[in-house]
Amino acid sequence: MKQKLITGFEETTTDLFQILSGFTQEEFNKIPFKGSWSAGQVAEHLYKSESNIPKVLNGNSKQTERDPFEKTVLIETVFLDYTKKLQSPEFILPTAAPKSKDHFLNAFETTRKELRNVITTVDLARTFTDFPFPQMGEFTGWEWICFAVAHSKRHIRQMKIIAEKLKGVEKAAGDAA
Repeated sequence: MKQKLITGFEETTTDLFQILSGFTQEEFNKIPFKGSWSAGQVAEHLYKSESNIPKVLNGNSKQTERDPFEKTVLIETVFLDYTKKLQSPEFILPTAAPKSKDHFLNAFETTRKELRNVITTVDLARTFTDFPFPQMGEFTGWEWICFAVAHSKRHIRQMKIIAEKLKGVEKAAGDAA
């Protein structure tokens, strides 16, 4: 399970940089359809969601009294079910302000390096107590990494859909001209 999570982390890191890099600065802030976020808003939400994980994993912890991977199935079931629209807690909702693609590329580079460092230096079998996950309780370090991977996969998929919609809109506009 450890290796699966480490591999998933590395793959989502690559996929995240690839999808973000594929947007122009203008596309990054375009809302592709009613009710959608822009790619920039998705990036902001994802960043707000994972930027504090290294701090949590360097914070207070206790010996785990259960399987340290116990909640990974629940996390994956919730975040990888693309048929359900999830309600984000308010503190990680994106703002309406324009976003800088370069800012988020740099911010994710820093956060992903911090997470990679934590994976190699912290005992992730421990339960981390500084931030109980909403509706799921305290996570072990491995469960936090699972969350980072599953949540990233969900939003990388969302950004791919946004990119496809934007390309379709551009193509349709070009055909009409």
